[in-house]
Amino acid sequence: MNRQDLCNKLRNRTVVASISGGKDSTAMCLWFLEQGIPFERVHQLTGWDNPVTLDYLRGELARALGPITEIRGPRLMRDLILHKGMFPSRQIRFCTRELKIQPMQRYLRERDDDFVNAIGIRHDESRDRASALEWEWSETFDCEVWRPILSWTVDDVIAIHKRHNLRPNPLYLQGAERVGCWPCINSRKSEIRLLAVTDP
Repeated sequence: MNRQDLCNKLRNRTVVASISGGKDSTAMCLWFLEQGIPFERVHQLTGWDNPVTLDYLRGELARALGPITEIRGPRLMRDLILHKGMFPSRQIRFCTRELKIQPMQRYLRERDDDFVNAIGIRHDESRDRASALEWEWSETFDCEVWRPILSWTVDDVIAIHKRHNLRPNPLYLQGAERVGCWPCINSRKSEIRLLAVTDP
């Protein structure tokens, strides 16, 4: 989509950017700054967030991007686990539904403006994301979802951080591959090993 078409598509609409503190959502927001696209930033607290990520979001990222709104569900991860009597798993990912999706649904439902939800994911992250579309209507969020950096590579993501003189989340520099929940239920063995070393 060329710049004029994009401007027409976004005219009189608010871009609500989901930001995790990870490199891809940060790269997306930095690209918005470069393109002169106004946007709001929203982070979903899970109660399973690494303090390093929260410090990064509330410090360096807020200074670079602007204020970040934090939202949360009625229960955070520990209470959710106790309430369910089990940990989430790959088959039963109630954590994503109740800690990420539902709080965002409530937040967006309360808005009375015309908006799009921007998400910083890339095709080469996973098999599931390889088939994602840049623009599509989301029944889950009852709005249009925009994924502006789908075709980017990791090198593109690193390059835009460098252009803005912004270091990535420090957890990456320690060897983490994911920086959302700490640890994520989908963590690799290498990430669990890192957790044992850095955060026993």
